[in-house]
Amino acid sequence: MNWIRRRETWLSIGGGILAALSMPGFGVSPLVFVALVPLFFALTRRPGFGQGYLFGLAFFAVDVRWVLSLTRFNPLVALGYPLLIAYLAIPFGLIGWLAMRRRDKIAPWKWIVLVSALLVLAEFVRTVGPLGMGFSMLYEALYRVPWLIQSASIFGSWSITAFVAAINAALYVAWRKKQIRYALVAVGLFLAQAAFWLVPLALDEADHALAVAAVSSNVDQQEKLDARNLAALTDRFIALGEEALEGNPDLIVFPESFLPAYILDVHTVFTQLADLATNGNAQLLFGTGTYRASGIFNSTVLVDTDGRVVDRYDMVRPVPFGEYIPGRRLLEAFGLGAWLDTFLPIDLSRGDRYEPLEAFGTPICFESTFPTASRRLTAAGAELLVTLTNDAWFAGSSELETHFATAVFRAVENRRATVQVANGGISGFVDRRGRILWQTNLETVSTRQVRLSSAHAPYTRYSDLPFVLLALCAALLALVFPSCRRKRQTGAQDP
Repeated sequence: MNWIRRRETWLSIGGGILAALSMPGFGVSPLVFVALVPLFFALTRRPGFGQGYLFGLAFFAVDVRWVLSLTRFNPLVALGYPLLIAYLAIPFGLIGWLAMRRRDKIAPWKWIVLVSALLVLAEFVRTVGPLGMGFSMLYEALYRVPWLIQSASIFGSWSITAFVAAINAALYVAWRKKQIRYALVAVGLFLAQAAFWLVPLALDEADHALAVAAVSSNVDQQEKLDARNLAALTDRFIALGEEALEGNPDLIVFPESFLPAYILDVHTVFTQLADLATNGNAQLLFGTGTYRASGIFNSTVLVDTDGRVVDRYDMVRPVPFGEYIPGRRLLEAFGLGAWLDTFLPIDLSRGDRYEPLEAFGTPICFESTFPTASRRLTAAGAELLVTLTNDAWFAGSSELETHFATAVFRAVENRRATVQVANGGISGFVDRRGRILWQTNLETVSTRQVRLSSAHAPYTRYSDLPFVLLALCAALLALVFPSCRRKRQTGAQDP
């Protein structure tokens, strides 16, 4: 147990806590520019996987604490929570192992590049595969600072993570080597990142405005899951819809799966929604489960002004362990089928494509936290991004703000106005520069003029791949060729 008394242990843990405090929920965003510095000092004293892993454990234990709010639905979540943070912390452990390799040879400026590249790769890897997760990215700390996040429209949001990591690394080197020039490097990086604010939006002759009414609701999840409440909840939402009509909207948006029914299969309920569209000469977007021969889907439905279903979008990336069990068949082969059925009896099916509903790209809930869905919907022709979500699962937790923060980055990445409409979460409007125009967690209706656009940002065209490959190449070059010359006798290269 000697490791508990070591200074580097508490430097790593303290850095992880500082990073978590900078994230949405606590929101002390300036801390993100120094939170990695304690980790770097810990790695100087004792390089290796362990220090990075401790940082990751502390960071995720605090930042994804909202997962524990699900224990009221299933106590097993309390057992899964430590497994989740142990899994998520692995990339930080790898950073701890790689960042100080051959540190006696690597030049300080090259080490700054290495650390930035490793952080980008670590965050990217966390989004890959069936257990991927789009929350808790360092760039999310800056969601309320739009003038520092504009590089996302060119290189993607991980360019912001690279910028944050580089400033941390430069400040560490300045402190350790007692050289002011590296502090000036940090200042220069900050100014360079801010300069992206000066990049003008692409001219788009097709720009036009649409009056969008967001119906924000606050129905408790237990109440929403009970089909016996269908009639009462239908009346409640129809009343909200009629309130929305008073603002003469072109589009009314209801949250994800806002009624305990397959709405398209319940004639009386759908008719009332269709009447809203025809009476108000407005289109409707709403979330519902849809049942078809190929499975059950989490869908967004578009209804036209004549009350007819135009099309639907099926969620492509459902929530692991929430909407489907990854590797269910394998687990069933080990005799765990009965236990899985008590946890989640039926897996949702996946949609097979990212296809907008006319001009509207509609990422659903969890998939809006990843850059991919919104980018591909925009590339396919979406002129407005509309996220439908039900965050009542996490009522009162930091997940609500964390989820809304991701809408800001999807807006900047694709230069698309973004509307998030939530039950039990935060609803709001975000413009193409990531400025939050309005938000609420109350049950209410807000109608705003929203700019639509058909111009494609560089990021929308080229995706994350170029920047991630650049980060990979930079990391490999720094590790394989740390320096073209050995240390001078008069000046060590140790960062």
